[in-house]
Amino acid sequence: MSVVKAGPGNDLSRRSIVPRVLACLGLCIGAALLAGCSSNNGQAGVGQDPADVANDVPYGPGAEVGVTYDYSLYVHCGVEWARVDGVWWRTDPLNDGNANPPDGWDNPYHRGELTLREPNVADFQGPEGSVEFERTDIVDTPYECE
Repeated sequence: MSVVKAGPGNDLSRRSIVPRVLACLGLCIGAALLAGCSSNNGQAGVGQDPADVANDVPYGPGAEVGVTYDYSLYVHCGVEWARVDGVWWRTDPLNDGNANPPDGWDNPYHRGELTLREPNVADFQGPEGSVEFERTDIVDTPYECE
């Protein structure tokens, strides 16, 4: 078995290795950034603020009765409000007793599906069950959550 030592004149010299390591590191960072910027087709993803897609259906105007939409529900301070069709919809508060989402729910956003069952009633269906929301006339965010 032969041992190759780094030094001037061979491919293992510092001048040869450092640029390769930096190039590899740059490619890895670039790939991670691109993955983080990938499209969610107008749907808020985990950790993505629904305000970023607030004017896309179903968050913004245009949601239709009987249609099921992918939906990211903001649940950081419990489940109570959902922005649908350009206005805020409300349900009876659902939380762990400490203003957090119920056990087993993702935080701060919980993905599921939302269906407008009637013009004033929407059902959010997640892995843990269903939550019924009723339409309000509120346009501005009706809560503060830290």
